[in-house]
Amino acid sequence: MRVAVPLLRVAALTVAVAALVARSRCAVVTGTCLGTNLFSYFTIHSTVLLVLALVLALAHHALRGGEPPWLTALRALATTYVLVSGIVFTVMLLNAELFGHLFLVPRSSQVLHFVLPVYALLDFLVGPGRHRLRLSTAWAAMVYPVLWSLYTLARGRLVGWYPYFFLDPDRVGGYTAVGVYAMGVSALIVVVAVGVTAATRLPTPAPGPGLLSRARRP
Repeated sequence: MRVAVPLLRVAALTVAVAALVARSRCAVVTGTCLGTNLFSYFTIHSTVLLVLALVLALAHHALRGGEPPWLTALRALATTYVLVSGIVFTVMLLNAELFGHLFLVPRSSQVLHFVLPVYALLDFLVGPGRHRLRLSTAWAAMVYPVLWSLYTLARGRLVGWYPYFFLDPDRVGGYTAVGVYAMGVSALIVVVAVGVTAATRLPTPAPGPGLLSRARRP
């Protein structure tokens, strides 16, 4: 487990970065989409946060043999966000005809919405050195989505583009409908965050000694 988890994290990082690079080709290579639009997607933000959390987890486990509580909280938030992104995308995909929206799912999008959420959850459950978190972490998970939603609505009104159709008042029938969708997604975030936070009560493998810990030994 002490060897398998770091190897899997390196593999997940490689896949995640490759998917992000492939997803950004339309902005930086072909010029078929705007970079400001592409990087306004919550899925992109959550994946970048997951990459950061995995890099920090690898570094802490290699150097110190464990992780501080704040890193467990960061991993919990990243796991929550990628899971929510995957769940929302799956619901929209399964109900595409009902929503009247065409979904294109290239390989990079499949990785971001399906593969990484499953991996993130498994990594959070079996990764060594996880700390027990307070349930207040679940409410803290709402801070960034709220800020992102305010930014998205304000920018959408200015430029006439929204990353997700349910945030576009002109497409769903006004801001009341947007509010209903937002409340549904908010409830989903809280439920997933509570589940992820509660999972920190489960047993976890003890971390092995890191390089710094070994160096301190007489």
